[in-house]
Amino acid sequence: MKTKLTQSLTLIFLILPILAFSQQTQKPDDSTRKAKVEKLKKVRRDLYTQKLSLTATEAEKFFPIFDEYQLKLKGAKKEFRNKWNGRKPEELTEEESKAYLADAIKLRETELSLFRTYSEKLKTAIPAKKIVILPRVNKEVQMELMQQVKGMKGRPPGPPPPGHRQGMPPRGPGRRMR
Repeated sequence: MKTKLTQSLTLIFLILPILAFSQQTQKPDDSTRKAKVEKLKKVRRDLYTQKLSLTATEAEKFFPIFDEYQLKLKGAKKEFRNKWNGRKPEELTEEESKAYLADAIKLRETELSLFRTYSEKLKTAIPAKKIVILPRVNKEVQMELMQQVKGMKGRPPGPPPPGHRQGMPPRGPGRRMR
């Protein structure tokens, strides 16, 4: 009887620290994620400000309009993706293909309509010249943010490890340096 009680107590004392440790690691992980998202938002804002050469006044007016535009654009794309997610075009029936095509055209029309509407709104915040280069700047910012996200995944903060080839694909087995 005594050995069962001793075994049970030992087991409890071994499991409790493990459970406590796992709960502690989850909380900082969530806060770390939030910190990374906030950092990316700041980087995004800084990139747009720099690439569009926005003054403080322009930036103050630009970002609320632009963020609203991005949110509506994202919503339209998400709606399309949710409807057709996991469906391979080559596996669609003729009727489904027609519906897909109609939805894709509707999405492009929505994108164009949003661009037209928000271009007019943006004219109150920034010059038309900056609106004209906005699509190019958008792509550049997205690419830079993707690089930032790739850099954040699975790598501790700080300088890159020795021998790291920044911006280059990793060399796999059997691939040699030229």
